[in-house]
Amino acid sequence: MKPLKEMNPITLQERIYYDLSEKIKNGEYKPGDRIPTEMQLSQMYDVSRVTVRGALKQLVDEGILIKKHGKGTFVKNTTYVESGSASLNFTEACLRQNAVPSTQIISCRLCPGDKEILKSLKTNSSALIEIVRLRLINGMPCIVELDYFPEEYRFLLNENLEDRSLIQTITERTGIIPCYFEDQFRVRYAKKEFAQLLNCPTATPLLEVTQKRFSQKGEIVYINKQNILTSNYVYVIQSPIKM
Repeated sequence: MKPLKEMNPITLQERIYYDLSEKIKNGEYKPGDRIPTEMQLSQMYDVSRVTVRGALKQLVDEGILIKKHGKGTFVKNTTYVESGSASLNFTEACLRQNAVPSTQIISCRLCPGDKEILKSLKTNSSALIEIVRLRLINGMPCIVELDYFPEEYRFLLNENLEDRSLIQTITERTGIIPCYFEDQFRVRYAKKEFAQLLNCPTATPLLEVTQKRFSQKGEIVYINKQNILTSNYVYVIQSPIKM
């Protein structure tokens, strides 16, 4: 067999492509890892940077690698998919995909209420309970989630919500079951705070899902805003099955 450097450029490029693909598949380079630079790979494989660049471009085009300006080339994170079903929450959606969900509570406080949210919740108070949570899958940040409750839900300020379902907590404490929802979608651009939490550049497009959670009686229990980094997490709405 000819030495690697004696093969023609196309074959060299293919060999580097397949070798890097195997290293990613075998976990030598994990999702989110930065791979060696073009110069380092050129030295490792004893080939020109042009050859290395061609192999990397193929991996980028196939969505295996991603280039980040000024930072380098990284193994692309796995994109997880959540079905937009009222019976399936974030934790269940992750577990169905053999992924490990986790939640970090960023803040839980009583704060001045937004007029539109106060109006939707039909509360006479001028304050709201605001809970800010960071959702992660396998340690990878995917969603910044904000939940807004009327002031009478003050008990949430003392609950450990990192390890418990928010809906389960509400049901146990009030007897109210948030049983269906209404979603509205828009694109937002990550400001500094969200960009830091999601580990993405400022002004990265985020999918904002504003969700109203209704009780059995058709009353809005709370309003949830999910700011989703869609390169890591995809929100899917499924239509009812037609018979």
